[in-house]
Amino acid sequence: MKTHPLEALSETYLAEKKLAPSTLKSYRISFKHFIAYLKENDILYPRTSDIIHYRDYKRDLGNSTYYIHVHISALKGLYQYLSLNQKRLGLPEIYQYDIMQMVKNERIKKRMNKSVLTIDEARHLLLTTKKQRKSIWHYRNHAIISLMLTSGLSVFEVVHAKRADFIEVDGTFLLYITRRSGQNKVVIRLSKGTILAISDYLSKRKDDNPYLFWGHNPKKNHHLNRMFFYTMFKKVLKETGLEYTGITPYSLRHTAALFNLERGGSIEQTKALLGHVNIQSTLVYQAYLDRIKDDSETQIESMLIHEDSYLKDDFLSYLWFE
Repeated sequence: MKTHPLEALSETYLAEKKLAPSTLKSYRISFKHFIAYLKENDILYPRTSDIIHYRDYKRDLGNSTYYIHVHISALKGLYQYLSLNQKRLGLPEIYQYDIMQMVKNERIKKRMNKSVLTIDEARHLLLTTKKQRKSIWHYRNHAIISLMLTSGLSVFEVVHAKRADFIEVDGTFLLYITRRSGQNKVVIRLSKGTILAISDYLSKRKDDNPYLFWGHNPKKNHHLNRMFFYTMFKKVLKETGLEYTGITPYSLRHTAALFNLERGGSIEQTKALLGHVNIQSTLVYQAYLDRIKDDSETQIESMLIHEDSYLKDDFLSYLWFE
């Protein structure tokens, strides 16, 4: 087989998706390898079983879990696109079926090692810091937490944000921030609650400090330093009763990433939200969600309990009472 339909279709997909350069490169390589595999095995229209064989083939070659995960993620995006656009692109009816729908992705060995908040804990943190506002420091802290929880900003991005970069455009406020990577400033959209929180804080200020957030100490007229930020955050956790979570300021960024994926946001959208240069950093969050949603342990226990009457009686007695 000299040519394959997916060669042209994959390029159409990449052109229409307008992915970031690093993601575009990874996906193009993934498609190249997969198409080569199809050609070698003379497969014109792959089935779900062919995808599984391909994944196993990559494992046998000794490819890393991350490498395989990227390949499968790319194929999931491609076949979902082909299924949704089958009629528009004038494709054979066989493309109506998304062959990737039942394929489980490779689990990345790398795991998140930082604590994150549950939705209830995050809501409590946000609402309690708003309710407890009295001094200007309370207004500042609430604005920071709202910003980090909804925008996924890092501590570096928050402490270096400037007042002049919080601007109104066409009836909504935007914030221009500087990434640690040193690239040009990028713009982020702000939620309504965050806009209100920052506006409330700024309305209380009577200083000329250029930074969006600062320590309100006339002797130290500069942005918040990292040590001050962590000390402030520790105090906030104590005031809100969330000390037990063990989270750090950076955990708010992790939490925002997970919430974005939970709501149905894509890997690419989450990558843009966090400002990651490499999609590998973003895939860690998806791997974390996949694992906590995997109820393998419960399924194994269910199988053991209901295997037969012997297991149901004697095994349970051993498991819980001895």
